[in-house]
Amino acid sequence: MAKSGIFSWFGFVMPLSKRLELIKSAGFDSTCLWWEDEWGDYPVKKADMPKMARDFGLILDNIHTPTCNSNDLWSEDPFARSKIINQYLNWLEDCARFDIPIMVMHIMEGDIPPKLSKYGVESISHLTLKAQELNVKIAVENTRFTDGIALILSEIDSEYLGFCYDSSHAKLNKAEFLLKDFGHRLITCHISDNDGQKDRHWLPGNGVIEWEDFCNSFPKESYSGNMILEVYPTDDEQKAGPKEFLHKAFKSISNLVKY
Repeated sequence: MAKSGIFSWFGFVMPLSKRLELIKSAGFDSTCLWWEDEWGDYPVKKADMPKMARDFGLILDNIHTPTCNSNDLWSEDPFARSKIINQYLNWLEDCARFDIPIMVMHIMEGDIPPKLSKYGVESISHLTLKAQELNVKIAVENTRFTDGIALILSEIDSEYLGFCYDSSHAKLNKAEFLLKDFGHRLITCHISDNDGQKDRHWLPGNGVIEWEDFCNSFPKESYSGNMILEVYPTDDEQKAGPKEFLHKAFKSISNLVKY
């Protein structure tokens, strides 16, 4: 049975250590991190985050890398491609250094997608070879445009490359087919609900996603990863406080894990 997890940022402003403590006390097994330094009243360097998570008894499922300039993976300009590839290579090295098994990444961003080309496939192939060398897995996340995900997974057959299924993005962009067509390549997931209009990051059950259909399509037999919530509270949930929200979140993901 998959273990339950939640992203370390879940919509309440407080020190990372307190968020991790509350995540564990709510019953979650795992968490994941945004791979940049945290800023605010209690700045935390990203190099310190993995140990913090593990010190609270949490499994560190993955890091989510920054998404800026990810369109350059498809660029015809070799300098632009080399620059973004080197950034991802450094993040893969971070995964190996801090014993983080999965790097989640976007392969394109923005309102206008880059032209699908051999350059994008070559970029991800290069990263995949490095991931294999380091024994780290790359999970490309479905965002607004999904053709690139299907192309990458079809062209590159490696156990070190798969995808991160984002249920909210899939609903908004009619990409539920990814679970059916590429379920055997699923590495990790971002679970949240929405109203069919925007990426709300609601708890499952707060929106319009048909969770029974999701569970029926989910590759239960082959998936061995964690079920990770990527959620923020509604106004009412914010008022109720972080403990109540996490309790509600744990109950919602537990229901899906048991399905």
